[in-house]
Parts: sequence; structure tokens; C-alpha cells
Amino acid sequence: MASSGQPTSPPSVTPLGPPPPEVRAPRERVRLLVLLILSGLGWGAAISFTKLATSGGDHPLTLLFWQVVILTVVLAARLALVRGRLPLSRRHLMFYCIAGLLGTTFPNAMSYWAAPHVPAGIIAIVFSLAPLMTFALALIVRMEEWDPVRLFGVLLGLSAIAVLVLPETALPDPAIAVWIAVFVVVALSYAGEDVYAATAMPVEDSPLTLLLGMSLATLIMITPAILVAGIPIAFFRTGAPHEVALLGASLLHLVAYASLLYLIRHAGAVFASQISYVVTLSGVFWGMAIFGEVPSAWVWAALVLALAGLGLARPRGRTGSVPATSQ
Repeated sequence: MASSGQPTSPPSVTPLGPPPPEVRAPRERVRLLVLLILSGLGWGAAISFTKLATSGGDHPLTLLFWQVVILTVVLAARLALVRGRLPLSRRHLMFYCIAGLLGTTFPNAMSYWAAPHVPAGIIAIVFSLAPLMTFALALIVRMEEWDPVRLFGVLLGLSAIAVLVLPETALPDPAIAVWIAVFVVVALSYAGEDVYAATAMPVEDSPLTLLLGMSLATLIMITPAILVAGIPIAFFRTGAPHEVALLGASLLHLVAYASLLYLIRHAGAVFASQISYVVTLSGVFWGMAIFGEVPSAWVWAALVLALAGLGLARPRGRTGSVPATSQ
């Protein structure tokens, strides 16, 4: 399942029904590949958009509130158009709350808090840990079988973070290492949501419908805190770049997530999991294009290690889960 409007990385999605038939037509393969690349580019751009959204100095919960409001409105409109309904059984409500907490409320608020302090390219690299951590957690709870190759991929991902934070010349400011640690915790939260969703997600319902429930649960969790703490809720005031960026990031995530679901249904989870590479790579290059970031040699080395880790740790069978990048 996915995080509800995850600010910086695509979600992990469990397989939807039986594996799809092999895609044989060359034109169809090209179409699916183009969709995968465009979705990954959109998610990578959303990392920089999210960072730009924090440039106005607004409180993280204010940003989270409006991001989730945007998603809720769009998803509710979609549900109304298909004449669907939001399931409200005890099992669904528990899923909305737990998945919403692990996949949205906690990690998104922390991401908005830390994003101003970390280059967008480095955020993209750190979030590549999410699918690696998902495998590690699934191994711990015995949802996955022991696989030394995939475990080595996890170790490569961790070594990518070490390469970022240990050398004195790796980061433009050594203080960034503390904020990188925040994003590592965020990636772990996403991984925890992935593992929980793999066992608790009501598979009979559309993931987009479940995403609406998670968004509503997030609003219920954060709105009282915003009101009690007196956090300013006004945001869309002048059409400033950071306001447009929040709207853009929210819509990019939703469109990319819907595209990911389409890829899973029509090409299989293993094919769809390759979006992680596109998101990580494009996240680095969007940071260079939008913010003029100049990654050090250590950052490039960390990117190579992260991509190698993703390659080794990705699912082997057609019905494997889809890494989150990264939700």
C-alpha cells in the first residue's frame, strides 16, 4: 500500500490480484516503459517541489494539512464519479489510522520539518532506503525468506548513507548529517507502513479509496493538534512560488501513484518496482536543475551505491511487492 500523499518518495504497493499476462506487443511495452519513466520523473520532481514548498517558512503541520486537504478533495471527487463508497468497518478504520500514521502523519510532518536543511538530491538518495528497509523489516517478521543477495543490497543502501555522512567533505555543511538522520527515520516509517499494509490492507477495495480513508484519518489526527497549538492554518494567500509548489507536489504524487497502480496491474510488480531507479536519479538531477545543487564526488558515490542496493534488493518474482523508492 502507499503513503497518503507521501511528500518525497513513491509508495510501496502490494500486488493487486493475480499476476498480469506477459506484455508481448512491442508498442505496449514501449507505452508502459514511457509511463514508468514519466511517473518516476514526476516523483523525482516532487522532491524538489516539496522542498520549495517549505521555503515560505510555514509550519510543517500547516503544509501537511493543506497537502492532505488537496488529496482528500481530489480522491473524494474521484470516488463520487465512480459512485463508490468509503468502507467504514472496524477493520478499515484501523487500517486508515495505522497506515495513515506510519505512512503520512509522522513521516510527512518530519519531512516538511527537515526538507529546508537538506539538498533535494540527497533527500532522493536517502529515500532509496525505504524499499531496502521494507525487505529488512519483512525478513525480521518472517514475511520474506532469507536471501543473501537482497540482504547485501540493504547493506549497500546503508553504506550509501555512511558515504554521505562520514567523510568531512561529503556534505556542504556537516550539520546536514543530523537532518539526514531524520530522513532515515522517515524512510523507516514508510517501510513499517509497507510491511503493515502487506498483511492488513483490505485487498478487496481500490487502493485509491483506501488512500482517501488514510487522508481523512490524517486530517482527524492533525487538525486538533493544529487548533490546540494555535498553528496558523492559512497558506494559499498570494499564489507565491512555494504555494504553487505544494499544490504541484501533491498532484504529482497522486498522478504518479495512480500510474504506478496501472503499471502493477498491466505489467507486474517487478516491472513497476523499477520506478525506484528513475525517482532516485531524477531526484538528484531535478535538485541540480531547480536549486543549482552541485553534488560532491561523495554524493555521486552514494547515488551509485543506492542504485546498486535497489538493484540487488528488488523483488525477484513477478508478484513481489513494489519498493517505495519511495508514500
